[in-house]
Amino acid sequence: MTKFFDLKFARVAAGIAATWTVMHVPVMANDAGLYDAPIPADKSLVRFVNVKMKQGLTLDFSGQKFDVDPVALSGYRILSNGAYKISDGKVSVDANLEPGKFYTIAVGANAGGQEGIVVISDNSVENPSKSSLSLYNFSGAPTDLSLRLKGQSKVLFDDVAPGAMASKELPVIDIGLEVSEGDKKFTELDNVSLTAKQRQNVVVVDTPNGPTSFLVPTGIEQ
Repeated sequence: MTKFFDLKFARVAAGIAATWTVMHVPVMANDAGLYDAPIPADKSLVRFVNVKMKQGLTLDFSGQKFDVDPVALSGYRILSNGAYKISDGKVSVDANLEPGKFYTIAVGANAGGQEGIVVISDNSVENPSKSSLSLYNFSGAPTDLSLRLKGQSKVLFDDVAPGAMASKELPVIDIGLEVSEGDKKFTELDNVSLTAKQRQNVVVVDTPNGPTSFLVPTGIEQ
């Protein structure tokens, strides 16, 4: 391992104590905008993962309908907090959305051995000058994500279970990423830019050709 890598990675560590597919979701407002003003006390923020990339998918939140585009990860939408029954017309799940919280709702995820809806409470970024990186695993096997610099790599998220999320605040940095399941590496990206205004998410899903990854910046839909 080079001294350059040790130095750069040490900065990252101090800040946090096959097929590669890049999906660019239009970002109506960047993630930093979430912290410019307090979220209203009666609101939550939700975003969607369309695990199967299905067309014509609609979620019913106790009578309030949301169209879910066939993309890996949508931008956040502001929604009144409270108790909801969330349904896609086939399965449903009860969720209590707390004020000022962020949620990722995965439709078509493996829930208890069958296709269902998974509600994940996201981590907010405590330091607005930092960036963040999140891994959402909707494949059928535990997944690792490693940071890579100058040909060397170090695991950031280890064995993230199917249907689970891992997230870290990171210093602003340009760095490579690797995503793998066991010995099978299916993502190698040399340069991902992490900034306070460009917080990134990696979404892993299964396809007929095996697991694949989507890199999506955090955004807000207007």
